[in-house]
Amino acid sequence: MSDDREKKSWREIDATRDRRGGGRSGRRADPDERLRERASQSAAYSKYKSNLDKLFTPGGGGALPENLRAQLGPADESSAARRKALEDLKQDPSEATLAAYLATGAPLPDDARLLMGLLDIREEAQLRPLLSRLLEIVEDGKKPNRMLLIQKVTALRHRVEAAETVELLDMLLAALG
Repeated sequence: MSDDREKKSWREIDATRDRRGGGRSGRRADPDERLRERASQSAAYSKYKSNLDKLFTPGGGGALPENLRAQLGPADESSAARRKALEDLKQDPSEATLAAYLATGAPLPDDARLLMGLLDIREEAQLRPLLSRLLEIVEDGKKPNRMLLIQKVTALRHRVEAAETVELLDMLLAALG
Protein backbone atom coordinates (compact mmCIF):
# COMPACT_ATOMS: atom_id res chain seq x y z
CA MET A 1 0.00 0.00 0.00
CA SER A 2 1.17 3.43 -0.80
CA ASP A 3 1.24 6.20 1.77
CA ASP A 4 1.23 8.89 -0.93
CA ARG A 5 -2.27 10.08 -0.20
CA GLU A 6 -3.12 11.65 3.07
CA LYS A 7 -5.42 9.65 5.31
CA LYS A 8 -8.57 11.30 6.64
CA SER A 9 -8.92 11.75 10.35
CA TRP A 10 -11.95 10.42 12.18
CA ARG A 11 -13.14 14.01 12.59
CA GLU A 12 -13.15 14.48 8.80
CA ILE A 13 -14.89 11.15 8.28
CA ASP A 14 -17.59 12.11 10.80
CA ALA A 15 -17.97 15.55 9.21
CA THR A 16 -18.59 14.08 5.76
CA ARG A 17 -21.01 11.58 7.25
CA ASP A 18 -22.93 14.42 8.93
CA ARG A 19 -22.99 16.49 5.75
CA ARG A 20 -24.50 13.80 3.57
CA GLY A 21 -26.89 12.50 6.18
CA GLY A 22 -24.62 9.89 7.66
CA GLY A 23 -24.32 6.18 7.00
CA ARG A 24 -26.84 4.38 4.85
CA SER A 25 -30.00 6.01 6.10
CA GLY A 26 -28.77 8.63 8.53
CA ARG A 27 -29.96 7.06 11.72
CA ARG A 28 -31.05 3.61 12.51
CA ALA A 29 -34.69 3.21 11.70
CA ASP A 30 -37.09 2.89 14.58
CA PRO A 31 -38.77 -0.55 14.43
CA ASP A 32 -42.12 1.04 15.34
CA GLU A 33 -41.73 3.48 12.48
CA ARG A 34 -41.15 0.63 10.05
CA LEU A 35 -44.29 -1.13 11.33
CA ARG A 36 -46.36 2.05 10.95
CA GLU A 37 -45.03 2.56 7.45
CA ARG A 38 -45.78 -1.02 6.46
CA ALA A 39 -49.29 -0.80 7.95
CA SER A 40 -50.06 2.46 6.16
CA GLN A 41 -49.21 0.84 2.85
CA SER A 42 -51.41 -2.21 3.36
CA ALA A 43 -54.65 -2.68 1.44
CA ALA A 44 -56.73 -3.07 4.59
CA TYR A 45 -55.47 0.25 5.95
CA SER A 46 -56.22 2.08 2.71
CA LYS A 47 -59.73 0.59 2.65
CA TYR A 48 -60.22 1.69 6.28
CA LYS A 49 -59.04 5.23 5.44
CA SER A 50 -61.31 5.49 2.39
CA ASN A 51 -64.31 4.35 4.46
CA LEU A 52 -63.48 6.98 7.08
CA ASP A 53 -63.24 9.62 4.39
CA LYS A 54 -66.66 8.59 3.05
CA LEU A 55 -68.13 8.70 6.54
CA PHE A 56 -66.89 12.20 7.36
CA THR A 57 -67.24 13.80 3.92
CA PRO A 58 -70.56 15.64 3.55
CA GLY A 59 -72.58 13.87 0.90
CA GLY A 60 -69.95 11.15 0.70
CA GLY A 61 -72.55 8.45 1.06
CA GLY A 62 -70.90 6.71 3.99
CA ALA A 63 -73.33 5.44 6.58
CA LEU A 64 -72.49 4.61 10.16
CA PRO A 65 -71.84 0.95 10.85
CA GLU A 66 -74.69 -0.95 12.47
CA ASN A 67 -73.01 -1.25 15.89
CA LEU A 68 -72.42 2.53 16.08
CA ARG A 69 -75.98 3.29 15.02
CA ALA A 70 -77.22 1.05 17.84
CA GLN A 71 -75.09 2.97 20.35
CA LEU A 72 -76.53 6.29 19.20
CA GLY A 73 -80.02 5.03 19.85
CA PRO A 74 -83.08 5.17 17.67
CA ALA A 75 -83.52 8.35 15.67
CA ASP A 76 -86.84 9.99 16.39
CA GLU A 77 -89.02 11.28 13.61
CA SER A 78 -88.43 14.95 14.38
CA SER A 79 -84.64 14.64 14.08
CA ALA A 80 -85.05 12.70 10.85
CA ALA A 81 -87.36 15.43 9.53
CA ARG A 82 -84.84 18.12 10.56
CA ARG A 83 -82.01 16.25 8.88
CA LYS A 84 -84.08 15.80 5.70
CA ALA A 85 -85.04 19.50 5.69
CA LEU A 86 -81.38 20.49 6.12
CA GLU A 87 -80.30 18.23 3.26
CA ASP A 88 -83.04 19.73 1.07
CA LEU A 89 -81.94 23.24 2.04
CA LYS A 90 -78.32 22.47 1.15
CA GLN A 91 -79.29 20.84 -2.16
CA ASP A 92 -81.70 23.59 -3.23
CA PRO A 93 -81.32 26.81 -1.23
CA SER A 94 -84.64 28.51 -1.98
CA GLU A 95 -87.49 30.25 -0.22
CA ALA A 96 -89.56 27.04 -0.10
CA THR A 97 -86.83 24.87 1.38
CA LEU A 98 -85.96 27.59 3.90
CA ALA A 99 -89.60 27.80 4.98
CA ALA A 100 -89.70 24.01 5.40
CA TYR A 101 -86.47 24.08 7.43
CA LEU A 102 -87.65 26.92 9.67
CA ALA A 103 -90.91 25.03 10.26
CA THR A 104 -88.93 22.20 11.90
CA GLY A 105 -87.81 24.63 14.62
CA ALA A 106 -84.15 23.72 14.26
CA PRO A 107 -81.54 26.47 14.51
CA LEU A 108 -79.98 27.59 11.25
CA PRO A 109 -76.64 25.93 10.45
CA ASP A 110 -73.22 27.59 10.84
CA ASP A 111 -72.61 27.42 7.10
CA ALA A 112 -72.13 31.10 6.21
CA ARG A 113 -71.88 30.33 2.49
CA LEU A 114 -75.30 28.65 2.54
CA LEU A 115 -76.84 31.50 4.53
CA MET A 116 -75.36 34.10 2.19
CA GLY A 117 -76.86 32.26 -0.76
CA LEU A 118 -80.25 32.46 0.92
CA LEU A 119 -80.10 36.26 1.26
CA ASP A 120 -81.70 36.54 -2.19
CA ILE A 121 -85.13 35.50 -0.92
CA ARG A 122 -87.91 38.10 -0.92
CA GLU A 123 -89.87 37.22 2.23
CA GLU A 124 -88.70 39.49 5.08
CA ALA A 125 -90.07 37.19 7.78
CA GLN A 126 -87.67 34.51 6.55
CA LEU A 127 -84.81 36.99 6.15
CA ARG A 128 -84.77 37.98 9.83
CA PRO A 129 -83.65 34.59 11.21
CA LEU A 130 -81.03 34.41 8.44
CA LEU A 131 -79.68 37.84 9.29
CA SER A 132 -79.68 37.06 13.02
CA ARG A 133 -77.71 33.86 12.41
CA LEU A 134 -75.24 35.61 10.11
CA LEU A 135 -74.78 38.32 12.75
CA GLU A 136 -74.01 35.64 15.36
CA ILE A 137 -71.48 34.03 13.03
CA VAL A 138 -69.75 37.34 12.33
CA GLU A 139 -69.72 38.32 16.01
CA ASP A 140 -68.17 34.94 16.88
CA GLY A 141 -65.23 35.95 14.71
CA LYS A 142 -65.98 33.59 11.84
CA LYS A 143 -66.11 36.17 9.09
CA PRO A 144 -67.37 34.73 5.83
CA ASN A 145 -66.50 36.30 2.48
CA ARG A 146 -66.60 39.81 3.90
CA MET A 147 -66.85 41.88 0.71
CA LEU A 148 -69.55 39.69 -0.82
CA LEU A 149 -71.57 39.81 2.39
CA ILE A 150 -71.23 43.61 2.57
CA GLN A 151 -72.47 43.88 -1.03
CA LYS A 152 -75.44 41.59 -0.40
CA VAL A 153 -76.38 43.35 2.85
CA THR A 154 -76.13 46.78 1.21
CA ALA A 155 -78.37 45.62 -1.65
CA LEU A 156 -80.84 44.19 0.86
CA ARG A 157 -80.78 47.46 2.79
CA HIS A 158 -82.22 49.24 -0.26
CA ARG A 159 -84.89 46.59 -0.81
CA VAL A 160 -86.37 45.88 2.63
CA GLU A 161 -88.96 48.01 4.40
CA ALA A 162 -89.54 46.55 7.87
CA ALA A 163 -87.74 48.50 10.61
CA GLU A 164 -86.66 45.32 12.42
CA THR A 165 -85.01 43.95 9.28
CA VAL A 166 -83.29 47.28 8.56
CA GLU A 167 -81.97 47.32 12.13
CA LEU A 168 -80.56 43.79 11.72
CA LEU A 169 -78.91 44.80 8.44
CA ASP A 170 -77.33 47.87 10.07
CA MET A 171 -76.02 45.76 12.95
CA LEU A 172 -74.56 43.24 10.49
CA LEU A 173 -72.88 46.00 8.47
CA ALA A 174 -71.45 47.50 11.66
CA ALA A 175 -70.10 44.10 12.73
CA LEU A 176 -68.50 43.59 9.32
CA GLY A 177 -66.99 47.07 9.11
